[in-house]
Amino acid sequence: MADLSSIKEKVNRMSRSASAMWQLTYDAFIEHDVELISKALEEENKLNTLEDEINKEIIGLGGASFSPNEKSKVIVYANIAGDFELIGDYCKDILERIQIKIDERLLFSEEAVEEFKELYNKTKAALEEVVFVLEKDNPALIKEVLRNEEHIDSLVDKYRHNHNQRMLAGSCTPMSCNMFLNMLDFTAAVYYHIKKISKNILKIT
Repeated sequence: MADLSSIKEKVNRMSRSASAMWQLTYDAFIEHDVELISKALEEENKLNTLEDEINKEIIGLGGASFSPNEKSKVIVYANIAGDFELIGDYCKDILERIQIKIDERLLFSEEAVEEFKELYNKTKAALEEVVFVLEKDNPALIKEVLRNEEHIDSLVDKYRHNHNQRMLAGSCTPMSCNMFLNMLDFTAAVYYHIKKISKNILKIT
């Protein structure tokens, strides 16, 4: 029968897949490579499969004799798995925009590329820290992640303003502008779920 250790191991695998998908999503954007989009979507399939397996294991544990603390941990890991699956969904949303960008031969300005790169790197750093904490199985380490928390929403607002100004100046097309703004919002959503995961890890005692 499945147990808490099995669920934790699957959550760790989800964390690695989410991190790999985030990297592949950025690489596909930078390199205009549809094969990288396919590889990123393979990681999303892994995330969906692992979340399904975790949920089935939790259902299977329904009659198990758990202490209140163990039951609490099971719920926390289930929530973390859900957030990793949602990170995969938002990556997929970005990948869909990248596919259109490639198909339509759309160009982003150098400024836009640099802005997305900065958001990507901040999000990547936070995600890698979460992966590290889960693999070390030391929830106390997550406090450092939360102390380093970036105010992504403020940065996204700044970059949205910058991009709208570029559109008004004729530096980009309305289609490119809308696509870029979508990518900013989806990146902010990925970061939001990383924060949720970090806060849930704090509940594991």
